[in-house]
Amino acid sequence: MDNGFQFLDIILLAAVAGFIFLRLRSVLGRRMGHEQSPPEEKARRPAEGHKADFDDGPKEDNVVLLGDKSKTAESSPFADTPLMRTLNQIRQKDKSFDQTTFVQGAQSAYEAIVVAFAKGDRDTLKMLLSETVYENFEASIQEREDRNEEMSTDILTIHSAEITEATLEGSEAEITISFEAEMISMTKDEDGVVIAGDPQPHKVHELWTFARNLRSRNPNWLLITTRRAN
Repeated sequence: MDNGFQFLDIILLAAVAGFIFLRLRSVLGRRMGHEQSPPEEKARRPAEGHKADFDDGPKEDNVVLLGDKSKTAESSPFADTPLMRTLNQIRQKDKSFDQTTFVQGAQSAYEAIVVAFAKGDRDTLKMLLSETVYENFEASIQEREDRNEEMSTDILTIHSAEITEATLEGSEAEITISFEAEMISMTKDEDGVVIAGDPQPHKVHELWTFARNLRSRNPNWLLITTRRAN
């Protein structure tokens, strides 16, 4: 009898363990959001984001994917504006393009680039910037390192991110986004003395332009210019 009860106990324990395993698998098997994932004028604080890339293709950690087909430019009540017509033309050449998803990806790239610049993270910047912009950023980082200075940037919030311009020449597309953000950015010398910026939050309003050859298999949109908004 004792052996029989022990046998039943083993069966019950195995059943419970199997149930828990299946429950964990059903939860952990789901992807939860981002699981991975200036200076043309000398990035002030140019996070991240994660060549400024982000669009519809290979699932690599430093690629911000764009391409939600659930929303299209054609559905907008403002589809007859020059900007919307250009976005529609871009989508005709790239069926996965969606302006809402693009802005979300650009915002992630903005945060990634700003943070990467402050940290001197060259690998991330190479993934998100065009060659020319990367060279400018890298030169600023190198100058900072040569002076033994340290930069820190914390993005408190991004108040807005919206497409303001778009061009399409052949298969070459460019999209400009206006970013309004609030952040804290400081640069300290080798003695820890703040020589630029301050610990107080300040607002930043910039225009960043991303570009991509729509015929390319590379899904990444690269940051090609940055400038302050007037």
